[in-house]
Amino acid sequence: MRTIWILTACFIVLLLAPIVFAAIYYKKRKGQILHIDQNKVRDARFFGKSFSAMVRNNLDTAADGKIRLSREEEFLDADTAEEYEEVEEKIVIARTRPFCPPEEVRVFEKEIYSAQDAALLNQKTELRALYCEKKAVIGNDVMIDRWVDSADTLAIYDNCNLGISVSAANALSVGHNCIFRRMYAPVIRIGQYPDSDLTPEAGKDPRIYYLPVQMNKENNVRYINKERINEEGIVDFSVISPHKVTVTEGLIVQGDIRSHKNVRLCDDAVVCGNIFAEGDIWLGRNATVLGNMFSQGSIYFEERASAGQRGKICSVIAREDITFERDNFVFGYVSCERNGTTLELPKEEQDETKLPDYRTLDTPVGLKHLTFNSLYDFEHVDWQGYRKEKELEDVLIPAGAAMIQKSMFFDCRVLREAVLPDTVEVVDDYAFADCFELKEIGDFSRMPLTRIGTSAFENCRLLRRADFPAGLKVLGGAAFAGCTSLRSVTFPEDSELVQVGPHCFRGCPITELWFPDTLEFVGVSAFMDCAELRRVSVPETCAEQEGIKDLLERGVEVELRPVPEKEEEERAEDA
Repeated sequence: MRTIWILTACFIVLLLAPIVFAAIYYKKRKGQILHIDQNKVRDARFFGKSFSAMVRNNLDTAADGKIRLSREEEFLDADTAEEYEEVEEKIVIARTRPFCPPEEVRVFEKEIYSAQDAALLNQKTELRALYCEKKAVIGNDVMIDRWVDSADTLAIYDNCNLGISVSAANALSVGHNCIFRRMYAPVIRIGQYPDSDLTPEAGKDPRIYYLPVQMNKENNVRYINKERINEEGIVDFSVISPHKVTVTEGLIVQGDIRSHKNVRLCDDAVVCGNIFAEGDIWLGRNATVLGNMFSQGSIYFEERASAGQRGKICSVIAREDITFERDNFVFGYVSCERNGTTLELPKEEQDETKLPDYRTLDTPVGLKHLTFNSLYDFEHVDWQGYRKEKELEDVLIPAGAAMIQKSMFFDCRVLREAVLPDTVEVVDDYAFADCFELKEIGDFSRMPLTRIGTSAFENCRLLRRADFPAGLKVLGGAAFAGCTSLRSVTFPEDSELVQVGPHCFRGCPITELWFPDTLEFVGVSAFMDCAELRRVSVPETCAEQEGIKDLLERGVEVELRPVPEKEEEERAEDA
């Protein structure tokens, strides 16, 4: 009998031990904020871009009212059509005139392509899909079966069913009492009309747009209130909690929030990072989340609540519902798996006798001239910097700045001038990559530069010269690749340069180069496609470096200088 009891006890211990161990581990483990790899994105305008590309590529061969897309389709030429069917069964193509169908059309069973502006203003109209190369406006009571996409701006009025997706390249406005699944635009005005003059920044503390997201964490927090603020009045940490998390009125949380339950931001509260919730997320009146929002439940925006910030792309994603009250802003992508809704105007504000004054949405004016109020503002710019600013023409970096951060001005294609102060020590990776028009960046030789990062100035096609300072030690891979006007590159005699990265000067029209005795590494293809390069002088210790071997194989004259012994140099210095 004793043996049976012993075996039973052992069995129970073996059964419970993993459970007890797991419970202890779960209690003690440190939570982690979910990492978002924002280098991998899908194109939210995929439908419109794919359809429009097929139409444009085949318009020249269209004949006899037929066009070849994925298969041969009949189409209606909206420029010449005198009448439409009540149920239009053909693809509609408008090339030279704005598209505005007559009142008798009730249903478009196939796609519509407009190379000009487009306006579908007839109530109770049903359409399959619409692509517009310019501005588009959708009136009241329109039903979209699949998608609408604009290459400029898209304005949608009230009582519309927005199908699977609505998107715009520049800006989107959505009125009241609309149903949606997915929306995308760099600026989305929700519960607003095109003539609204609201701005998301109005009434908010300007500091929130410069605060870097804090990664230090506090666990098991339920309420974030004034007891947790620092001397600057800010909650300077991220929160991970198995409980419901509430941020009280007017507080600024500088980090992320992750909750295994619900997250609620009270009126005027701000979260500078992301919010992840296993339950619902509720944003009070005028509350703001500058990062992304992910909910396994639903998301609710009260009046004037917003997500994201101007010039950045964020995501608002819910497994269940998303509801917007009115006057909301989202900068980027909105998606839900169940129901997305913009609420109806209160009865007292509705005027059923007033006819809608339909109009298109203005294209947002981009940032053209950039200056900073202080060094603090520059050093606390969001991690995305000013990448892909389409209209940025010039920038003035404040005195005292030591680093141009990674990708800060990446792909600013019309940036012509960047005035760097004489305090810059590092130009980080991709800082000015693909700035095709960049011509003026200041005098490198006057800066205490130590490193120019990978692809820092890649494809800056108008840069003409680079005179480097003595303290520069590293030129990163492809640092000046594709600089097709760069003819002069110089180093002082006391240069401390150690490394020239792979592809560093690829494609530059340099004719002659001299490198100091301190040089140790020359990466592969460092001078590839430098068709005008005739002579390179390097220390003989670099003879076996891949970049130098490439030159020798191409027949470029390479001077391999003997390097004085260090002891002799030291004796000479002592003498």
